[in-house]
Amino acid sequence: MLTLSHTFQMFLAQPTFAARTRESYAEDLAPLIRTLGEAPLSVLTSHVATDFLAAQEHLAASTYNRRFAALRSFVRWLQDQSFMESNPLEGLRRRPLRPLPSRALNAEHVEARLRTIQDSRDRALFWLIYEGGLRVNEALSLNVEDIDWTERSIRIHGKGDRLREMFFSRDVSKLLAKYLKTRCDPTSGPFFVTHRKARAPRYADLSADGYARLSYRQADTLWKQYTPDWDLHQLRHTAISLRAANSYTEVDLKRFSGHQSLRSLERYIADNREAAKRKAHEWERRQQSR
Repeated sequence: MLTLSHTFQMFLAQPTFAARTRESYAEDLAPLIRTLGEAPLSVLTSHVATDFLAAQEHLAASTYNRRFAALRSFVRWLQDQSFMESNPLEGLRRRPLRPLPSRALNAEHVEARLRTIQDSRDRALFWLIYEGGLRVNEALSLNVEDIDWTERSIRIHGKGDRLREMFFSRDVSKLLAKYLKTRCDPTSGPFFVTHRKARAPRYADLSADGYARLSYRQADTLWKQYTPDWDLHQLRHTAISLRAANSYTEVDLKRFSGHQSLRSLERYIADNREAAKRKAHEWERRQQSR
């Protein structure tokens, strides 16, 4: 007999899932599996699905929608595997989301602060995040061999192990190269590493000379030392907002940011004052030239 728990484990074992995706699905559907996991798969009816989602109503809309999406992905997989014919989510919908306000900073202030950083690793890391609009973990997961110095491009391993390409400026190229010089120009392995060798090398993601990859916690701590009032994620938000204000189309922003949905870009587009001002001035110039 196929139980709900057993089929859910089969669902999570799909090789196309990144580790973080498995963790997220397992966390989001844990209440359902914990309660009904040992019951036969047929227990997953529209009534059960409705009750499960109703129990999430007290959560923020974004959290509710994430759990709804997790259940929907599981149901679709069950249908693809011919484990289930009907759709227990028929008629159920996501909750509407209000566009989140942009968390962008003043770009001139950000760049001025970045120029004050003296440590070659930290300056290269934070400029790269800012110029590329990278998620912090995307920058930290970078390997030396991911860089094409001739094209000045980087293969970025984004969410869900999706690959995209980022192009960087000559100035950032110089910063990256200067940092690698301090490490005797390695040709492979983690790009951003700690300043001290790993204490437990068996368990660490190491460079050839024994230095561990810089962790998110360490990067966040460093950033707070340089900018105690700013969040590290605001570097990415500022980079995307700056481009939204300077003629990047929605498709350009999607490619630049790595977002899969244009809805995720609403916060950068909808209330971008600089973009609105620039469009108004462009319209005025066109009208005057007629």
